[in-house]
Amino acid sequence: MLPPGHIEFTWASLNLLQRQFGLFEDADYRLAALAAVLPDLIDKPLATFVLTDAEAALLYSHTALLHGGVWLAAAATGQLERNLPYLLAFSGHLLADRMWKFRQTLCWPLRGRRFHRWKHVGSPEAIVQAYLAIIRDKPVLLTFEALGALLLAWFILDRGLWQGETLAAFIKTGTFSET
Repeated sequence: MLPPGHIEFTWASLNLLQRQFGLFEDADYRLAALAAVLPDLIDKPLATFVLTDAEAALLYSHTALLHGGVWLAAAATGQLERNLPYLLAFSGHLLADRMWKFRQTLCWPLRGRRFHRWKHVGSPEAIVQAYLAIIRDKPVLLTFEALGALLLAWFILDRGLWQGETLAAFIKTGTFSET
């Protein structure tokens, strides 16, 4: 999934959980968006500038080991409940990326020290070409991105974010005064 889709699905899910179940009412949508794209914000620069020979764009932040460690750290420090919406957004990234199809990375290092090999992404140009190839070769991705855009439209309408004052308050606080 592309970065906007991660955020759109996360915001729609959080909105639904707030509206239908009264959960996570004080969650900051800005932090949820950051958590939703954090694996890519870590791994893509690593693949592009540090691990340029890895022939992979899904690295450490797309592993069950890292996600399990983050969840355990939150639980061990008593922060699990407070950070649950952000942890769900963070690990929901693995579902959105269909990581079960990339078990070499998901189960790293249990399946070896290499990550799922894909193609050279060791430069900014190569990463752009890789994203363009995904869009070209995986048309189902465009379906998910279109669904994400519809979910974002629903979220905007549901929360009245087309109104300048509401939008400004949302940008400033990341929350809604009433859910």
